[in-house]
Amino acid sequence: MTIERRSVLKGVALGGLAGLTLGRAGLASAGPVASDPAGKPLLMLVSGAEAEAAFAAGVRANPAGQDATLLRTDSDMEFLSELQQRLHGARGERIIGLVDDASGTLILSLARSAGARLHWSGQHVTEHGQSRHRLSVTSEAGACIGQFASLSDGCDRPSALTEQTLAAGTQWAPALAFALASPEPGRRYLRAAPPARAAIPNGHYVSFSIET
Repeated sequence: MTIERRSVLKGVALGGLAGLTLGRAGLASAGPVASDPAGKPLLMLVSGAEAEAAFAAGVRANPAGQDATLLRTDSDMEFLSELQQRLHGARGERIIGLVDDASGTLILSLARSAGARLHWSGQHVTEHGQSRHRLSVTSEAGACIGQFASLSDGCDRPSALTEQTLAAGTQWAPALAFALASPEPGRRYLRAAPPARAAIPNGHYVSFSIET
């Protein structure tokens, strides 16, 4: 992400949107959702071509992600307009993604202001051939952490906590996408091949699973 674009997104986020921290407080404050998430369409948000390729591969590998639609954050204001329409839409959606940190801050702020429910938030850093993952989930989505860890390259063994930090290799993005794509957290698909491993560039990323 360029410095100019980062400044624009942060400026929008600070210009009237309430912040949302990546932790238990933000997860717990999300509004209730009554309908079955399995019946809702899936939208994935991505930033950057390399991260998009890795994340989309994981989503498509999951049977629940075959019909997912894609929205790129790179279009700035056009993207923000589309996202706000979807967050306030009447039909409801599941929204998952892997984006740069500035876009992630803005997306989570918009989700909270729209009354959406945040099931998962993650902060990810990849550098020097390793990655670190700070994860916060609701109790309903706790199984996603175990699935993410089991499919990731060289990942630590997770605990049962809803907030934890894990270390792994660089080939983690498809595993993350596969885990988040299912409306039933941690579900094992007997006929689904595990997602192919793919590394993404060094950098800082934010992941999320939102339900409207």
